[in-house]
Amino acid sequence: MQRQPAPEERLASVSDEALVERTLAGDAGAFDQIVARYKGRVFSYACRMLGDPETAAETAQDVFMRAYRYLENFRGDSKFSTWFYTIVTTTCMNASKYHGLRARNRDERYFESEEGSVSDPIDRVPSDTYAPEKLAARGEIRGAVRDAIQDIPEIYRQVIVLKDVNDFSYEEIARILECELGTVKSRLARARQMMRERLIAAGVLGPECD
Repeated sequence: MQRQPAPEERLASVSDEALVERTLAGDAGAFDQIVARYKGRVFSYACRMLGDPETAAETAQDVFMRAYRYLENFRGDSKFSTWFYTIVTTTCMNASKYHGLRARNRDERYFESEEGSVSDPIDRVPSDTYAPEKLAARGEIRGAVRDAIQDIPEIYRQVIVLKDVNDFSYEEIARILECELGTVKSRLARARQMMRERLIAAGVLGPECD
């Protein structure tokens, strides 16, 4: 007899939008699947925005509670991930203001999802653009990138994490941050320039690199 897939296996291939419909219809397992899909990315985003893993974990829980509470407000005029990250971003901003955080514990393991490592902006830079003599350990580069992300102002940190880590489009970021498309592009350009300056200062990038 052929094995019947478990409920969570049947939901694994269902779209986010269909999971929302099932949740609103009373299927609690559908929202559990949403949590399973996004929890690693939400925690990673919160860590990068808040710089503190313990507060990031609390904030991630708050994100999903808020999303569940306001799920009926999702109208489907954008992708679920765009609507959801509006809540993620706002919740992280509120947590940052409440806790007055500065980066302190940036241990490598705190930036790992259960499915594996979450990408960093440094992964998108060709390896031949690094200062070769500084490449003793890629982990040091990752640490320098995270330090640089934490060191730039929040409005720039948001766009670089959404674009270069989470791979949202400019249009999606404009929706998430509720700002103009041109504002997103100018902030991202400025964020990348600030990141470059900090990585050069840290000795990770050579000053001749574009």
